[in-house]
Amino acid sequence: MSQRRDKALAILRREPELIVPGEVVFIAHALVVPSTETADLDRHQADIEQIAMDLVRAFEEAAGAKVRFVHAPELARAAGLPDHPGFDVLSIRPGNERRCIEVKGRAITGEIEVTDNEWARACNLRADYWLYAVYHCATPTPQMVRVQDPFEKLLVRPFTKMQVVETVREVGGVRIAHAQVMEVGEV
Repeated sequence: MSQRRDKALAILRREPELIVPGEVVFIAHALVVPSTETADLDRHQADIEQIAMDLVRAFEEAAGAKVRFVHAPELARAAGLPDHPGFDVLSIRPGNERRCIEVKGRAITGEIEVTDNEWARACNLRADYWLYAVYHCATPTPQMVRVQDPFEKLLVRPFTKMQVVETVREVGGVRIAHAQVMEVGEV
């Protein structure tokens, strides 16, 4: 087995020496585009969200926190919370500091949509509520931006018939929040 492996590696190492210049023959070309199938898009978004959740877990655990995912009703109930707590992660840090973390993952960059339930919990929990936006999840180097009390820092026209869409980014170590309000129709 060892001799076969050594022989195969020797052949692979010689391959560049065996290449000789010659006429290029065009065989075919192809255009590869991402799938537009709903199932593929849903699976891709789930993968992005999982990368973001895993990064948040690692970050919090590195700070000595006990981390519980509560983004699904059964997980929230197991943590003693209502079915839809308005955040994804419950982190209990040393000193009993509690962080209710809403995780938003994006493949590259882009706007972050905050649901009515998440916004209401941010309003109620204030300093205990954190928004962790993880950008570039589809690359080897995701980047996380953390905002404590997003209700205060990202406040835009509350109690309207509008949907709040936030973009959070970091420039030179400074977090910048841009609010865009989009009408979603009659209530």
